[in-house]
Amino acid sequence: MAHPRAGGDSGPAAASCPPFQCRQDEASLTLLLLVPGIQPHSLSGDVANNRYSVRFSSGAVTYGLILQFPTANRLAAPETSVSVGAHNAAILLAKATESTGLWDKYCFGSDASALQERLFVSEENVDGFLDTVLCPSSCTQSDLEAQPLIEVLDVSEDRSQIRLKVRSSGSTVCC
Repeated sequence: MAHPRAGGDSGPAAASCPPFQCRQDEASLTLLLLVPGIQPHSLSGDVANNRYSVRFSSGAVTYGLILQFPTANRLAAPETSVSVGAHNAAILLAKATESTGLWDKYCFGSDASALQERLFVSEENVDGFLDTVLCPSSCTQSDLEAQPLIEVLDVSEDRSQIRLKVRSSGSTVCC
């Protein structure tokens, strides 16, 4: 549902970044805009190679969101589907044939000059995050030996389950 934007990409007023969720499977991304009362006629999306931008209104508030993906992660244009409900809107984006599979991260924001990075929830990303948090690069060998072993059991957007084991005895410390 790509519609031309009045006033160009910048729009007449600064747009607020909406609350959202972005989930993926091997072939697509689902963007859930968590804003009630979205005016369907105001929804304007634009799919580029590795970028998606959307602008819309709810009441007197204008929202804008840019999703920027690493160069290797490409989208197929246009949106596969757009569904606007009373409490949110769901936008389905197809991954380009050469970019299927699970992606690691994306950047987001309402202004292209100030994007924030976000990791997709995956076992590998959780492992990497826990390794960084539990033992930064300044760790000594004795620090590493004192750290528990971490096993990621289940990962989803809503819940993550890990098991920590003491290295010396192998018994479970916490779940």
